[in-house]
Amino acid sequence: MLCAYSGLAFVALFVGGFWFVAGLVPPPSASDSAQQIARFYAANADQLRAGMLIALIATPLLVPFIVLLSSLLRRSDPRLSLLAQVQLACGALLVVEVLICVVLIGTAAFRPERSPEVTQALNDTAFTFLLWAFTAPTLEYAAIGIAVLLDGSERPLFPRWVGYFDLALALLFAAGGPTLFVKGGAFGWDGVLAFWAVLVGFTLWVLITFSSMVRALAHTAPAPP
Repeated sequence: MLCAYSGLAFVALFVGGFWFVAGLVPPPSASDSAQQIARFYAANADQLRAGMLIALIATPLLVPFIVLLSSLLRRSDPRLSLLAQVQLACGALLVVEVLICVVLIGTAAFRPERSPEVTQALNDTAFTFLLWAFTAPTLEYAAIGIAVLLDGSERPLFPRWVGYFDLALALLFAAGGPTLFVKGGAFGWDGVLAFWAVLVGFTLWVLITFSSMVRALAHTAPAPP
Protein backbone atom coordinates (compact mmCIF):
# COMPACT_ATOMS: atom_id res chain seq x y z
CA MET A 1 0.00 0.00 0.00
CA LEU A 2 2.91 2.36 0.67
CA CYS A 3 4.14 1.70 -2.87
CA ALA A 4 0.67 2.49 -4.22
CA TYR A 5 0.41 5.73 -2.25
CA SER A 6 3.87 6.79 -3.42
CA GLY A 7 2.31 7.48 -6.83
CA LEU A 8 -0.12 9.96 -5.32
CA ALA A 9 2.71 11.53 -3.33
CA PHE A 10 4.71 11.91 -6.54
CA VAL A 11 1.89 13.74 -8.31
CA ALA A 12 1.20 16.05 -5.35
CA LEU A 13 4.85 16.99 -4.81
CA PHE A 14 5.88 17.20 -8.45
CA VAL A 15 2.90 19.30 -9.50
CA GLY A 16 3.39 21.47 -6.42
CA GLY A 17 7.06 22.06 -7.16
CA PHE A 18 6.90 22.29 -10.95
CA TRP A 19 3.69 24.29 -11.18
CA PHE A 20 2.96 26.27 -8.03
CA VAL A 21 6.52 26.98 -6.86
CA ALA A 22 8.59 27.10 -10.06
CA GLY A 23 5.76 28.48 -12.21
CA LEU A 24 6.58 26.20 -15.15
CA VAL A 25 3.00 25.34 -16.06
CA PRO A 26 2.67 26.18 -18.84
CA PRO A 27 6.39 26.13 -19.71
CA PRO A 28 8.09 28.99 -21.56
CA SER A 29 7.17 28.90 -25.23
CA ALA A 30 9.65 27.30 -27.62
CA SER A 31 9.24 30.41 -29.78
CA ASP A 32 10.69 32.68 -27.03
CA SER A 33 14.05 34.25 -27.82
CA ALA A 34 17.21 33.52 -25.83
CA GLN A 35 16.86 36.91 -24.13
CA GLN A 36 13.26 36.18 -23.09
CA ILE A 37 14.24 32.79 -21.65
CA ALA A 38 17.20 34.31 -19.82
CA ARG A 39 15.01 37.05 -18.33
CA PHE A 40 12.51 34.44 -17.13
CA TYR A 41 15.25 32.47 -15.35
CA ALA A 42 16.84 35.61 -13.88
CA ALA A 43 13.53 36.96 -12.57
CA ASN A 44 12.46 33.62 -11.04
CA ALA A 45 15.77 32.01 -10.06
CA ASP A 46 14.90 31.34 -6.41
CA GLN A 47 11.44 29.99 -7.20
CA LEU A 48 12.88 27.77 -9.93
CA ARG A 49 15.57 26.37 -7.63
CA ALA A 50 13.04 25.68 -4.85
CA GLY A 51 10.55 24.15 -7.25
CA MET A 52 13.16 21.89 -8.82
CA LEU A 53 14.30 20.75 -5.36
CA ILE A 54 10.73 19.67 -4.59
CA ALA A 55 10.42 18.00 -8.01
CA LEU A 56 13.76 16.24 -7.47
CA ILE A 57 12.50 14.82 -4.17
CA ALA A 58 9.21 13.79 -5.78
CA THR A 59 10.52 12.00 -8.86
CA PRO A 60 11.96 8.84 -7.18
CA LEU A 61 8.58 8.29 -5.51
CA LEU A 62 7.36 7.11 -8.90
CA VAL A 63 9.73 4.11 -8.70
CA PRO A 64 7.86 2.10 -5.99
CA PHE A 65 4.61 2.80 -7.83
CA ILE A 66 6.00 1.41 -11.10
CA VAL A 67 7.59 -1.59 -9.39
CA LEU A 68 4.32 -2.49 -7.64
CA LEU A 69 2.43 -2.25 -10.93
CA SER A 70 4.91 -4.62 -12.58
CA SER A 71 4.60 -7.06 -9.68
CA LEU A 72 0.79 -7.06 -9.89
CA LEU A 73 0.81 -7.56 -13.66
CA ARG A 74 3.05 -10.63 -13.23
CA ARG A 75 0.90 -11.95 -10.41
CA SER A 76 -2.32 -11.53 -12.36
CA ASP A 77 -1.14 -13.77 -15.23
CA PRO A 78 2.44 -15.17 -15.06
CA ARG A 79 2.32 -15.90 -18.80
CA LEU A 80 2.51 -12.15 -19.40
CA SER A 81 5.58 -11.59 -17.24
CA LEU A 82 7.63 -10.34 -20.21
CA LEU A 83 5.16 -7.51 -20.75
CA ALA A 84 5.47 -6.67 -17.06
CA GLN A 85 9.25 -6.48 -17.45
CA VAL A 86 8.88 -4.19 -20.48
CA GLN A 87 6.61 -1.96 -18.43
CA LEU A 88 9.12 -1.89 -15.57
CA ALA A 89 12.09 -1.03 -17.81
CA CYS A 90 10.22 1.70 -19.68
CA GLY A 91 8.91 3.12 -16.41
CA ALA A 92 12.49 3.35 -15.14
CA LEU A 93 13.51 5.16 -18.33
CA LEU A 94 10.66 7.63 -17.83
CA VAL A 95 11.89 8.40 -14.31
CA VAL A 96 15.40 9.05 -15.68
CA GLU A 97 14.00 11.39 -18.35
CA VAL A 98 12.09 13.39 -15.73
CA LEU A 99 15.16 13.57 -13.48
CA ILE A 100 17.29 14.87 -16.35
CA CYS A 101 14.69 17.55 -17.09
CA VAL A 102 14.60 18.65 -13.45
CA VAL A 103 18.41 18.77 -13.17
CA LEU A 104 18.76 20.79 -16.38
CA ILE A 105 16.21 23.38 -15.26
CA GLY A 106 17.94 23.58 -11.89
CA THR A 107 21.28 24.07 -13.65
CA ALA A 108 19.85 26.87 -15.79
CA ALA A 109 18.54 28.59 -12.64
CA PHE A 110 21.85 28.09 -10.80
CA ARG A 111 23.67 30.74 -12.87
CA PRO A 112 20.98 32.92 -14.50
CA GLU A 113 23.61 35.55 -15.28
CA ARG A 114 25.32 33.30 -17.85
CA SER A 115 25.00 33.80 -21.60
CA PRO A 116 21.33 33.86 -22.70
CA GLU A 117 22.13 31.34 -25.45
CA VAL A 118 23.46 28.84 -22.88
CA THR A 119 20.40 29.29 -20.66
CA GLN A 120 18.15 28.80 -23.68
CA ALA A 121 20.04 25.63 -24.66
CA LEU A 122 19.63 24.18 -21.15
CA ASN A 123 15.93 25.06 -21.16
CA ASP A 124 15.48 23.60 -24.66
CA THR A 125 17.18 20.35 -23.65
CA ALA A 126 15.13 20.06 -20.46
CA PHE A 127 11.76 20.38 -22.17
CA THR A 128 12.85 18.26 -25.09
CA PHE A 129 13.49 15.44 -22.61
CA LEU A 130 10.17 16.04 -20.88
CA LEU A 131 7.86 16.58 -23.85
CA TRP A 132 9.51 15.04 -26.91
CA ALA A 133 11.14 11.84 -25.58
CA PHE A 134 7.78 10.08 -25.71
CA THR A 135 8.85 6.56 -26.74
CA ALA A 136 9.51 5.09 -23.27
CA PRO A 137 6.15 6.10 -21.73
CA THR A 138 4.33 5.18 -24.95
CA LEU A 139 5.78 1.66 -24.86
CA GLU A 140 5.15 1.39 -21.12
CA TYR A 141 1.44 2.21 -21.39
CA ALA A 142 1.06 0.01 -24.47
CA ALA A 143 2.62 -2.90 -22.56
CA ILE A 144 0.25 -2.33 -19.63
CA GLY A 145 -2.78 -2.11 -21.90
CA ILE A 146 -1.88 -5.26 -23.81
CA ALA A 147 -1.13 -7.17 -20.60
CA VAL A 148 -4.47 -6.20 -19.06
CA LEU A 149 -6.43 -7.11 -22.19
CA LEU A 150 -4.62 -10.44 -22.63
CA ASP A 151 -5.01 -11.45 -19.00
CA GLY A 152 -6.54 -14.93 -19.16
CA SER A 153 -6.77 -15.59 -15.44
CA GLU A 154 -10.10 -16.49 -13.85
CA ARG A 155 -10.12 -13.34 -11.72
CA PRO A 156 -8.12 -10.60 -13.47
CA LEU A 157 -6.65 -8.06 -11.07
CA PHE A 158 -7.34 -5.16 -13.45
CA PRO A 159 -10.64 -4.44 -15.26
CA ARG A 160 -10.48 -4.51 -19.05
CA TRP A 161 -11.38 -0.83 -19.41
CA VAL A 162 -8.07 0.01 -17.71
CA GLY A 163 -6.31 -1.75 -20.58
CA TYR A 164 -8.15 0.35 -23.16
CA PHE A 165 -7.35 3.50 -21.20
CA ASP A 166 -3.63 2.64 -21.19
CA LEU A 167 -3.64 2.03 -24.94
CA ALA A 168 -5.35 5.37 -25.49
CA LEU A 169 -2.77 7.04 -23.25
CA ALA A 170 0.04 5.46 -25.27
CA LEU A 171 -1.39 7.09 -28.40
CA LEU A 172 -1.75 10.40 -26.56
CA PHE A 173 1.90 10.42 -25.50
CA ALA A 174 2.90 9.71 -29.10
CA ALA A 175 1.52 13.17 -29.86
CA GLY A 176 4.83 14.45 -28.51
CA GLY A 177 6.53 13.45 -31.75
CA PRO A 178 5.82 16.65 -33.71
CA THR A 179 7.13 18.96 -30.93
CA LEU A 180 10.62 18.81 -32.43
CA PHE A 181 9.31 20.29 -35.68
CA VAL A 182 7.18 23.18 -34.40
CA LYS A 183 7.57 25.96 -31.86
CA GLY A 184 3.92 26.76 -31.23
CA GLY A 185 0.34 25.63 -31.68
CA ALA A 186 -1.19 22.40 -30.38
CA PHE A 187 2.12 20.52 -30.56
CA GLY A 188 4.24 23.27 -28.99
CA TRP A 189 5.65 22.98 -25.48
CA ASP A 190 2.66 24.90 -24.12
CA GLY A 191 0.20 23.43 -26.61
CA VAL A 192 -3.06 21.59 -26.04
CA LEU A 193 -1.85 18.19 -27.25
CA ALA A 194 1.86 18.12 -26.42
CA PHE A 195 1.50 19.58 -22.93
CA TRP A 196 -1.99 19.99 -21.48
CA ALA A 197 -3.48 16.73 -22.75
CA VAL A 198 -0.40 14.80 -21.62
CA LEU A 199 -0.46 16.49 -18.19
CA VAL A 200 -4.13 15.63 -17.65
CA GLY A 201 -3.73 12.14 -19.12
CA PHE A 202 -0.75 11.26 -16.92
CA THR A 203 -2.50 12.55 -13.80
CA LEU A 204 -5.56 10.46 -14.63
CA TRP A 205 -3.29 7.46 -15.25
CA VAL A 206 -1.79 7.72 -11.77
CA LEU A 207 -5.23 8.04 -10.15
CA ILE A 208 -6.78 5.20 -12.17
CA THR A 209 -3.77 2.93 -11.70
CA PHE A 210 -3.71 3.71 -7.98
CA SER A 211 -7.35 2.76 -7.51
CA SER A 212 -6.87 -0.39 -9.62
CA MET A 213 -3.81 -1.44 -7.62
CA VAL A 214 -5.57 -0.87 -4.30
CA ARG A 215 -8.44 -3.04 -5.53
CA ALA A 216 -5.99 -5.70 -6.73
CA LEU A 217 -4.12 -5.68 -3.41
CA ALA A 218 -7.40 -6.15 -1.56
CA HIS A 219 -8.22 -9.19 -3.70
CA THR A 220 -4.78 -10.75 -3.20
CA ALA A 221 -4.39 -10.03 0.51
CA PRO A 222 -4.25 -13.14 2.70
CA ALA A 223 -7.36 -13.89 4.68
CA PRO A 224 -7.15 -13.01 8.40
CA PRO A 225 -6.60 -15.98 10.72
